[in-house]
Amino acid sequence: MELRGLIISLQELNIAKEDDPERFVMEDGLTELLDGLYRHNVQIINIDMFQADNAEKLKVILELHKLKEEECLMIAATGKTLRIIEKMNIASIGYLNPICRKQDLSQAEVLVEGFDEVDFFFLERIYQRKHGIPWTVIETDRCFLREMTMEDLDALYQLYEEPEITRYMEGLYEDREKEEEYTRAYINNMYRFYGYGMWLVIEKETGKIIGRAGLNNVDIHGEPALEMGYMVGKPYQNQGYATEVCEGILQFAAEATEFKMINCLIQKENVKSVHLIEKLDFTWEEELEIQEKTMQRYTKTLHF
Repeated sequence: MELRGLIISLQELNIAKEDDPERFVMEDGLTELLDGLYRHNVQIINIDMFQADNAEKLKVILELHKLKEEECLMIAATGKTLRIIEKMNIASIGYLNPICRKQDLSQAEVLVEGFDEVDFFFLERIYQRKHGIPWTVIETDRCFLREMTMEDLDALYQLYEEPEITRYMEGLYEDREKEEEYTRAYINNMYRFYGYGMWLVIEKETGKIIGRAGLNNVDIHGEPALEMGYMVGKPYQNQGYATEVCEGILQFAAEATEFKMINCLIQKENVKSVHLIEKLDFTWEEELEIQEKTMQRYTKTLHF
């Protein structure tokens, strides 16, 4: 399943004011977005041309264009247009057009004030959120990191079977139902709210899950802080995967979060992890008691 159609009302996207000499004006960013979508084989459906003011008419138009509901995304600036797809399986973005005031756009997955930073990949991610498709967040030479799904739990349980993996980190729940409940809540809340979390490490060559790594929110001395965590399955250790993946995470943290510093919390006995983060230019900061464990706190400045 992929994004193949963008539904819009050009009339709603018009930012020309009543006294504007030009009767129709689009934001430069929107013009670039529409032009760029053709390169990704996305059809643009202007519902004004078809007077599609209800779901039944829109369904006919999509059928004529050989598009399914679940292949489309709508950008709407009014609640009236959003209500057309209220009972349809279509992702949506609400545009806060200053010309269209006091609109109820709460139905939309996300709201935007402009289009300068909206491109195909932005639309694709909103589309994926709507349909529960995990985001691929980071790509390295040999791996990519993506969000986990419920279908990944079998592979994760296999990774965590090795006793060495849980020597210095929490394992999965022995009760599979509890782990499923936790994972479902994590996917729905952590990924959706923050846009980051602990991701799965996938080896490109084999497509296998070889570890977990990513970012956590922690509380240090009463202040919110960002922590990097990582785990590579035993068969894949001592091959440079952890270093490669962590470098990708550090770049993501610097570019995609507002934190100026990142932390690693490691037990002193975990010599391999200490060696890794020292290699990544982390600096020892202090010793902390966290959940009845003595942890070594290492920090690194994120350069923006």
